[in-house]
Amino acid sequence: MELFLSGLKMSTKWIFGLVMIVVLSLTVGLLAAIPAVPVVQAASTLAEGADEALAAVPDDLDIPQLSQKSYLYASDGTLITTFYAQNRVVVPLSEISQPMQDAVVALEDRRFWEHSGVDAQGMIRAFISNATSGSVQGASTITQQYVKNALIEQAVLANDAEAATEARETSYARKLREAKMAIALEKKAGKTKILEGYLNIAQFGPSQWGVESAAYYYFGVHAADLTVVQAATIAAITQSPNGLDPVKHPEANQARRDLCLEWMLKEGYITQTQYDIAVAQDVTKTLSIHQPQSGCEVADSDTFNRAGFFCDYVLSVLRNSEEFGATQQERENLLYRGGLHVYTTLDLKMQGDAVAAIEKRIPTDDASGVGHALTSIEPGTGKIKAMAQNRHYKLGEPEGRSTSVNYNVDKADGGSSGFQAGSTFKPIILADWLAEGHSLREPFDASKTTYSNTDWKAIGCGIGDGGGDNIHLQTWTFKGSAKGVVDAYRATQSSINSAYVAMEFKLDLCQVKAMIEALGIHRADGQPWENLPSQVLGTNEISPMTMAAAYATFAADGVYCTPIAIERIVDSDGKSVPVPSANCHQAIDPDIAYGVTGALQRVITGGTGTAARLADGRVAAGKTGTTDNSVAAWFCGYTPQLATAVWAGFPDVSKPLENIRIAEQYWSNTTGGGLPGVTWKWYMDAALEGAEKLEFEPIPSIMDRGVPIEIPDVRGMSQAAAEDALEKAGFAFKWNWDGEWSTTYAIGTVASQSLSGKAYVGTTITLTPSKGAEPPPTPTPTPTPDPSTPTPTPDPSTASATPDPSTASATPAAAPAG
Repeated sequence: MELFLSGLKMSTKWIFGLVMIVVLSLTVGLLAAIPAVPVVQAASTLAEGADEALAAVPDDLDIPQLSQKSYLYASDGTLITTFYAQNRVVVPLSEISQPMQDAVVALEDRRFWEHSGVDAQGMIRAFISNATSGSVQGASTITQQYVKNALIEQAVLANDAEAATEARETSYARKLREAKMAIALEKKAGKTKILEGYLNIAQFGPSQWGVESAAYYYFGVHAADLTVVQAATIAAITQSPNGLDPVKHPEANQARRDLCLEWMLKEGYITQTQYDIAVAQDVTKTLSIHQPQSGCEVADSDTFNRAGFFCDYVLSVLRNSEEFGATQQERENLLYRGGLHVYTTLDLKMQGDAVAAIEKRIPTDDASGVGHALTSIEPGTGKIKAMAQNRHYKLGEPEGRSTSVNYNVDKADGGSSGFQAGSTFKPIILADWLAEGHSLREPFDASKTTYSNTDWKAIGCGIGDGGGDNIHLQTWTFKGSAKGVVDAYRATQSSINSAYVAMEFKLDLCQVKAMIEALGIHRADGQPWENLPSQVLGTNEISPMTMAAAYATFAADGVYCTPIAIERIVDSDGKSVPVPSANCHQAIDPDIAYGVTGALQRVITGGTGTAARLADGRVAAGKTGTTDNSVAAWFCGYTPQLATAVWAGFPDVSKPLENIRIAEQYWSNTTGGGLPGVTWKWYMDAALEGAEKLEFEPIPSIMDRGVPIEIPDVRGMSQAAAEDALEKAGFAFKWNWDGEWSTTYAIGTVASQSLSGKAYVGTTITLTPSKGAEPPPTPTPTPTPDPSTPTPTPDPSTASATPDPSTASATPAAAPAG
């Protein structure tokens, strides 16, 4: 019979026609004792379905790319975790031990190397059994089993439930379809490729597909290193992956394992000695179970510095980015079946530093329940270097201090709805302040804490009332003390609310909106940005990652990069897969970035953020943030190499951080500089240890003092009018109350000013008031004689007399003649 079938050189349909005739003939002739009706009925069923079934079956089988698990790595190449729908690692036949190859052939298809894809002897035997029992089973060769598994895999990848059911159905029609494809496949692929494909596609355990995964799970070895007894144990499983699992059903597995060993001996694959040694071993004692490390809960272990939330964010990127497929299903298939090697931006050392700082400040198990989160980004690249929070990562509903909600990212990426940014938003207003031509030294009145009946410019972007160019506020009162005249340096250093509201009042809210968008800032809940004047105080909810990326722009000379978690991906064939780009670009003028940085440095060196001052004199810039009633506390800051945002608050409720004990410290009023500022310092000191101490660029004079502008000529103006004119132009003033005389300017008006022409905004002009025309000098009066005083009598000796002739000037006498 074997010789007969192997010599056939005719079409698939004829082969099956002959097989059916042989089956019927042998069955009737050899088994006369078996009732004829069931046999005839079965044969009739087979014959009736043959033509229709075979006609619908393609001649060629499109072998699918096998589902393989994907791998997630840190930036240094450390494997963090894996993801899979089927725990499979595809390996070539050369990396599968000979005992493993022989064990499967001996147990599943002893004539594998001789038949042409269909085992006629096996089919006859199965047909007789099925005809009498009413079942439809058995006789499938390794090639047919491979075909069946490939059809199932195709259907699963295509999300075609109907095709998957059809491939699994128990019927003669399915057997015929498989047989036709098996014969065609043998002609196309050859025996070794088919055996290789089968050993990779078949299920060898409840959650193990392919012999490589099974070898590691059951024995902790590669398929190339499987011994005779190990190979037989794995081969025994595939008939019933759950029922013959040696972990749950060791006795059943051992019985079939021994049967496999018996056939290996009979077929000459092993010696009697090898057989005796193998069957003598208790299957349970041969096992060395290695649980597969899969999912982000694995990544959240201390081994990987609790990178579970970062891992979850990477999954979100893979699921939602169009680079990985046009549809959600395509992206899911690529992730869980594509055998990807995903190399991320995560710096495990920095991740450990982040967790240490977070846990030191507010431990996960702290009785307060306050949440704490940190995201760190590399300026100029957008690479996320660390992402930590004081919670354990766990899928499903939040439980205790475990959650799957990532406080660092947007809601769409598995995060919360974000947190009000408080005063950490002020640098964005400062950036627009500089962009609209103001300077850091420009003085302005910061005395208002209530704005009544005011119009705020919003020109051209449609956010004004009725789409117009203004937003009208009837009354707006905010917290903060009045500070009089200040400049942007002081406003930032001391985080003066009234000053920043005054700054925003001078700006165009449409330009503010453009700056917000340029820095990549958006609401974490996905809702439209609330572009109202109150935004200056950080009323919109934002994620820490978004804030870190915005501050990284200031550190990177105005270059904004979209945060990225993936550096590169290689598929199972070693080919590069496109990944989302950071799209780094010049978002704001470098001079603006330098100006903002200069102001934010003062926050740390002498303002509200002195607790965040870094060790060893390393330069840093940053901003504190505390929302109303201390519901959220922030610190966002950066060095030239690293930008980090730190948040603290209750993640699920709006509850003040006031009169509360956090990590054994009592806080009557929590501030951004006091709580997250210290966390930021601890993390940055550790993360940058050993890194070069880089300096910031100096503040350009145009940002510091602006462009020299014309000084108003206020001479002749009243005191109030002069002061108003100078203030409106951006100049400071002082008075020289000594005054000066002036015939030109009336008394009390300005007689002179210390500077004219052009000067930098903020320059102080000395004003001198007029004292009016200078009065003429008072003449010296002639003295009047006193009548009571007697007239003095002249002294005769001093009276005028006739000159003595003897003494009068005369002509000299002539000399005597000699």
